[in-house]
Amino acid sequence: MKNKEMPKKQQNAALSKDEKIVNRTNMRRRKNKRKKLIIRTVLGGTFLVAGLVVAMLLFFNINKISVTGDSVYSSEEVIRVSEIQIGDNLIFLSKNRINKLVTEKLPYVGSVKLKRRLPAHLEIQVTKTDAVFGIAQDGFYALLDRDGKVLETNVEYIGTDKTLLNAGKVVSAVVGEKIVLENEKTFPRIKEVYETCENVGLTDITEINITELHNIKVVYQGRITLELGKTDGDRLSKKLAFGKAAIDKQNVEDNQFRGTINLTVDKKGYLQEETTEPETEPTTEPVSEGVSTPATDEKVTEPTSNAA
Repeated sequence: MKNKEMPKKQQNAALSKDEKIVNRTNMRRRKNKRKKLIIRTVLGGTFLVAGLVVAMLLFFNINKISVTGDSVYSSEEVIRVSEIQIGDNLIFLSKNRINKLVTEKLPYVGSVKLKRRLPAHLEIQVTKTDAVFGIAQDGFYALLDRDGKVLETNVEYIGTDKTLLNAGKVVSAVVGEKIVLENEKTFPRIKEVYETCENVGLTDITEINITELHNIKVVYQGRITLELGKTDGDRLSKKLAFGKAAIDKQNVEDNQFRGTINLTVDKKGYLQEETTEPETEPTTEPVSEGVSTPATDEKVTEPTSNAA
């Protein structure tokens, strides 16, 4: 028969008094060693963190600030409104807070980036934004960038290089902040129309009329109005491309033409010349097939009735 191992309690009972004392002493020593190891580890980690903090405070404090990029403001103005000072710590700067401060207080700054040039040099990179739109407000105009940020207010004349917006009631126009219109969907739609015009190569847009979201109008050079009608989905791009082709053809024939191109019916366009004398029926004509081919590759059919 195999000898069974004696249970631990019986083993302890079988030990002599001296052996029990030795075992207890060894156990205490092992426990003390573990405690000392834990204490040393905690203290070592604490000293390491403290050392890193001291290093950051001593070696990452800003001793030089520079401003680069394209800006209408001086470096001193940018640094002042950023509220960054010599002695501030590079590690603890809030990029979002500084970007908000600068772009709101200096409205013609579009964005701000911070570049840390070690050991202690901070570079503020600024990108300018430009006035793209003008919108009537309280008898004057407010100038906006393409994202709707208000750049100036109480402007008497917006200039020929900006697009006039007819976009309903202005609720709020605060310099440095986004324009607030009565319908919150209006400005995103304006931006979409403007950028789509750029994408199809339709430049010289002098006005966007978006008082009715389902019937947007775009004015070219203050003399040709494109009536777009419904523009959901990919209709907007197709209609503006169609309209550009029609304008290009009309400019070849008469670059002083004034009137309307009605694009409210899909795949069709109707040209109506502006007249000084009223007519019993407006004179309209369909846009020719030659116009539509380069724009949308869609054949323009003859209209079944006159369209305004």
